[in-house]
Amino acid sequence: MLQISSECAAPVSGALEEDRIILMENEVYRLPQTHQEIQVLSGIAWITLDQQDIILHSHEKASLAPSKNFAVISALNNMPLILTLRQDKNPVRT
Repeated sequence: MLQISSECAAPVSGALEEDRIILMENEVYRLPQTHQEIQVLSGIAWITLDQQDIILHSHEKASLAPSKNFAVISALNNMPLILTLRQDKNPVRT
């Protein structure tokens, strides 16, 4: 399940690791399962995870629940998509 927020909160120092991705028209990115949060810095993202689609606009973010599937992300409206992806550097093991 995706949880959406338009807040731009900074991560707790040292708790999360961040990656920045740029996607152009017709590019698709398969999000590693270790990533837990997506924030759109610029553009519009189309995200599909567990048969659920969501659209995120600039400055919106989504938190991803753990899943055995990969999320797929692509850019919409023929404009570049710039994303910040965050993952827990020290995941809790069960």
